[in-house]
Amino acid sequence: MHMSPMRRREIAFTLIELLVVIAIIAILAGMLLPALAGAKERANRTKCKSNMRQAILGVHMYGIDNKEHVPPSRDPNNSDASHTIRVAGLTFTNIVRSTGNSNVLDCPNIRFGSQQRYHSAYGYLIGNQYLGNAREPSFSQVNPLYWHSPQRTSDSGTNVIIADSNHWGTDGLKLAPHGRTGPILQNGTSFTRGLPGVTAAQIGAVGGNVGLLDGSVSWKKLSQMKTNNASSYPYYYGLW
Repeated sequence: MHMSPMRRREIAFTLIELLVVIAIIAILAGMLLPALAGAKERANRTKCKSNMRQAILGVHMYGIDNKEHVPPSRDPNNSDASHTIRVAGLTFTNIVRSTGNSNVLDCPNIRFGSQQRYHSAYGYLIGNQYLGNAREPSFSQVNPLYWHSPQRTSDSGTNVIIADSNHWGTDGLKLAPHGRTGPILQNGTSFTRGLPGVTAAQIGAVGGNVGLLDGSVSWKKLSQMKTNNASSYPYYYGLW
């Protein structure tokens, strides 16, 4: 049975109707995609928090066998130097081994891209800021950028031991693992250098997880964080 030309015209979409359908789909996608991205970001914040709790447990397990000392973050070939986004190989292997989690020192939002994770002179590049047994900045404690690095597991439990890597440097390096809908990336990596702005906040950071020596981990907005010197020399800065 053949359909008449008139009947075919009655059931076919007109161009205007097709454009209306496409417009409706685009509007719905525009409404749903940010919500989905936001849900993924919230899930990654939770995963990040879980990794931090495990890492702090690893710190305490290390302390049991090492007279309450926390694992060092100092450079393996220079005990007077440290950078919060790197840890000594000893620290990396001990915390990973004690927790059984190879990603325990990483935030799921950090993308390393082509960044080399291990360097014999500087240790392991991690996806957080580790603050234990660091070489504290050489300037006075009254300086607003000064912070205390926990040395022993018996130090005050309110000391920050690990934090998300809201981090930047005078060489242009900037990291912001938690924007409104996910990590801030450049060419697929979190280690951005060409984005406009100087600080983590200026490229879109909205906050981060902060872990204390007592094992607690909480989310903080940027307004609740303090800017700190994040290396043994005043070249890099971090929020926690």
